[in-house]
Amino acid sequence: MKKIVILLACISVLTINQSVNAAVNSDTKKDAGYISLSASETKEVEPNMASITFAVENNGNTAQKATEENNTTSNNIISALKLIIDANTDTIKTTNFSVRPNYTTIAGKSTIRNYSAVNSVTVTTKDITKVAKLIDTAILSGANRTNNLQFGIENPQKMCNDLYPQIVKGLKSQATTLATALGTSVDGLKYMNVSCNADTVATNGRFYMNKVAMDSVASGEAQSTPVESGKAKIRVFVNADFYVK
Repeated sequence: MKKIVILLACISVLTINQSVNAAVNSDTKKDAGYISLSASETKEVEPNMASITFAVENNGNTAQKATEENNTTSNNIISALKLIIDANTDTIKTTNFSVRPNYTTIAGKSTIRNYSAVNSVTVTTKDITKVAKLIDTAILSGANRTNNLQFGIENPQKMCNDLYPQIVKGLKSQATTLATALGTSVDGLKYMNVSCNADTVATNGRFYMNKVAMDSVASGEAQSTPVESGKAKIRVFVNADFYVK
């Protein structure tokens, strides 16, 4: 039976923040006054991309030995993952590599016990249905932890642009209604501020797997790692000032 422990922590990461300002300067309109309004809208959308970082950490009696063993395992992982991803849309890149000594202290004296090598590889895919298979493949190939897993939106700006018009039209309609109630009418735009935030759905986790579990994955007996992408959120904010006459 496959034994996997996944520690999850959900966070929100700001991926896009755009502000647009428009101002109209007119001395004749300043005295007439203006109506100031604001509105916001949040839309939940299905993520259309994912990134996950796999790490290989191992020990060796020397820095060279630790590095050589790490390189072998890392190359195996990269080769296996390349068979799954789409070379035209997905990417694999090394995001971190380090070698450090581990010390033992006896009678107040520190000596080097061995060396640890760590290599991190990040995979980004536009097919989130592949995430579970990527995890299983990386673990089977020798990865012993993940640093993060994020689901996001490939082109959040397009979704933001789709939400702007209806919010702006709504504000203009409100301004017109209020101006009519005041016995006046809207006479152009004084100022507008627009911003759009896109959140990612992120998890941080570690995966542990023993040899028995690895053998079950290799034989096809184990079930695939369950992965839920959740929902990403697009938040649009609009502030607008309308001149009245």
